[in-house]
Amino acid sequence: MNPEELKKKSEEEVLDFIRERLSFDSDVISSMRYVENEKLVKEHLRFEMSGFETQTGQSTIFNQSLLNKFADLGIYDYTSYIYLDFHKGSATLYLKYFYENDNHEFDLAGYGTTGIIHKLFQLTIFSGKKKRRRD
Repeated sequence: MNPEELKKKSEEEVLDFIRERLSFDSDVISSMRYVENEKLVKEHLRFEMSGFETQTGQSTIFNQSLLNKFADLGIYDYTSYIYLDFHKGSATLYLKYFYENDNHEFDLAGYGTTGIIHKLFQLTIFSGKKKRRRD
């Protein structure tokens, strides 16, 4: 699926796409013991939102890896940087558009993983903003 196809989808269809992309690989599910596969199929990866870590940078690396699952859609083509920060379950998204000078901060308190990624889509691939040339 590409950004143009996603733009034509309803919000619920986009959220389903996000959930599917974050779902556990079927090889992982089939290799797990003592887990009801039917329940696990409905689950997906979620951001580490506590803001606490046992090892410095651990949650930042994990959370960035979830964002990177959507890099092929071009989410990074619109920005100089995207940073997602969590503190006690509340998310803040920081970004700077590529052809603009302003730094933007978005309070995403109350959003879950799929909602945060959907909001990021709205701010990037659905935004109509200019994107950088990559060729």
